[in-house]
Amino acid sequence: MKTSALVLLILWIAGTSCSAQTLVIGLYDYSGLSIKQTTRLTETIGLVFAHSGFHVVWRHCVGALAVLPRTTCMSEMQVNEIAVNLEAERPRSSHSWTPAMGHAIVTEQGGHYTRVFVPAVWAQAAELGVGFERLLAYTVAHEAGHCLLGPGHSYTGLMRSVWNRKDADEMSRLSLHLTKQEDRKAVARLTLADPAAQR
Repeated sequence: MKTSALVLLILWIAGTSCSAQTLVIGLYDYSGLSIKQTTRLTETIGLVFAHSGFHVVWRHCVGALAVLPRTTCMSEMQVNEIAVNLEAERPRSSHSWTPAMGHAIVTEQGGHYTRVFVPAVWAQAAELGVGFERLLAYTVAHEAGHCLLGPGHSYTGLMRSVWNRKDADEMSRLSLHLTKQEDRKAVARLTLADPAAQR
């Protein structure tokens, strides 16, 4: 990418994040990601959601980057907070030939807790022909999307129920996102958590 284009991208992201709503993600990594992998994960998810008009703040509760006091991660969850567990084992049961890569505990209003099964992501990355770290970031973003939007899936984009090679190509270009309708719903939920936005 040319320097001028990179500068424009950084300015655009900074401009959107200044006025954006905030999603706080508590990361509990039980899968053993390295510092480098964790950093790539958080950066990629930030880029995926920057397109939607909100930005992500991370709390590293367990894992290579965990430095927060335990009490910070044990406080009561706010409307704009979710917890993501990266698990080292595959899901215990699955109703399809392809093991689930993640699961969110949500109602129609959304939720706060999600699990991502790292070995299943490794297997699916090879099948889709996409890098593990990129697919892991998109899987976490998808499950975080459920926490904001509820249990439903869409026919296109980040919230499709099953991704294919076309989706993987979009992931490689960081161009797989929430739909416009999903953007609006996610921002509306986050706005409820921001007292300043309600004045």
